[in-house]
Amino acid sequence: MRRAALVILLLVLVALRLPSLVQPAGGDQGLYGYAGQRIVAGEVMYRDMWDQKPPGIGALYALLWRVWPHESMVPGADLAAAAATACLLVVLGRRRYSEAVGFGAAAVFLLFGDPYLQRMSGVYVRGQCEPFIALAVTGSLTLLASPVRRRRQLVSAGLALAAAFWLKYSAAYVLPVAAAAWVWREDPDNRGGGILRELGWIGLGFGIVAAVVLTYFAIHGALTDLRLATIDYNLRYSNETYQSRTGALLYLFSFPMARARVDMLWFLGAIGTLLLAARARSSAAALVALTWLAAAVISIGINGRRDLPNYFVQAAPALALAASAGLATLATSRAWLRWAVAALLAAGFWRVGSDSPVRGMRLGSLPGLVDNLRYDLQYVRGRIDREAYLSRFTGQKFDALEIDRLVRYVRAATDPGDPVFVFGFSGGSVCWKSERRSSSRFFWSRPVLIEFAADRPDYGSAGLLSDLKRRPPAVVALQKEEWHSRDFFMNNAPLRSWLDAGYVMDHETAMFSVWRRQSSRR
Repeated sequence: MRRAALVILLLVLVALRLPSLVQPAGGDQGLYGYAGQRIVAGEVMYRDMWDQKPPGIGALYALLWRVWPHESMVPGADLAAAAATACLLVVLGRRRYSEAVGFGAAAVFLLFGDPYLQRMSGVYVRGQCEPFIALAVTGSLTLLASPVRRRRQLVSAGLALAAAFWLKYSAAYVLPVAAAAWVWREDPDNRGGGILRELGWIGLGFGIVAAVVLTYFAIHGALTDLRLATIDYNLRYSNETYQSRTGALLYLFSFPMARARVDMLWFLGAIGTLLLAARARSSAAALVALTWLAAAVISIGINGRRDLPNYFVQAAPALALAASAGLATLATSRAWLRWAVAALLAAGFWRVGSDSPVRGMRLGSLPGLVDNLRYDLQYVRGRIDREAYLSRFTGQKFDALEIDRLVRYVRAATDPGDPVFVFGFSGGSVCWKSERRSSSRFFWSRPVLIEFAADRPDYGSAGLLSDLKRRPPAVVALQKEEWHSRDFFMNNAPLRSWLDAGYVMDHETAMFSVWRRQSSRR
């Protein structure tokens, strides 16, 4: 009966995410969606469409586009990943902690890791790389937690670890995988060959994926572009936020505390981490949980100090497990410690969360979850029209209503075979949703704005101009956002001359300057 009640609780928490299926895809997700769409059309990432993310997210979105060619695939895939991660936490808990810890971790993850707790109802975080990284790492650890480990499980753990790596480069997750392989080995007395063989099988699974990926790009002549986009560019991107190595190290220690002040999942994870740390010497399971959380923190730090909300999502299952396993230790702790933790939890529900308290209590941002959920349900019930609904999703670089209007304009003003060009952050979203090919592989503007790799003939503003001349777009939209993409384009003499020679201004909006080719139909 108790297990049935817990299963029902998890199903309810998953069901709370269902209204998100009507949400628009965020700006980053538009970039992935366009990349996936072009992969389905036979093109190759980095050679034909340029993005800084490793190829895993493009391949995933290509698969999603084949299965469900609709914008709702983004929140749908995110929901599926969350449900699968919760199920794996239950299994992991039952295998190496306790059934209560597994269900507790899954419940904490689903409730306090719900994107509805984020601003703009979670549009920025749904369908990002991080939910799928979290799923892959949880899957790898769950495989290694099996009481009897076969070769296929070890190889599969390596495959899952590789999936996380190719979504975003980070070797940090090797740490919890290696720790799990070591402390959960079948023969604890064998300190030599047995564990080395197991690590070898895990490495084989990882190596298979790496070999397939690198061979694919080598065959298509895109290895150099892969390196430039996903290594050289990302090193520059990450280092822009750090003044020194000391600053990077300080950030690794400071941001978890900062998150714990505003995010209930991080607050609960911090309490659980302290409780587990006290038992790390005597508990192999505690060591794995702590190593997992440390790897997530390192991976977040590698992204840079921009504090983008999606960066922190990858830590959610590790935090939930640490919270559940740590709080479970209170059952055998002294009374004073139980009372102290209870006081901490009460203070957390009072102070941790968004800036919309209920009677002075922030309640871990749960009131915000209710408000965001209610808004989507109103739209589902037809009480809000489409334009009013989309107007809610507006940020510095992303405006769902403006993008929707431009998509409708592009569909009306061009034929399906006509290329278009959007210079700004929203190029992927517009091209993906209108199902039009971008005239340039630089379908978002920042690599051009910083003249990345401009010493190469096919990069920088010169490379962009070459693309535009080779495949003239029927419509050009210059985006006005914090990057000042429109200003850059109009102040670049060769780009401005090309635009003036073949295009006329069609209309201006708060977000876009829209030009059409002089010979194109309206």
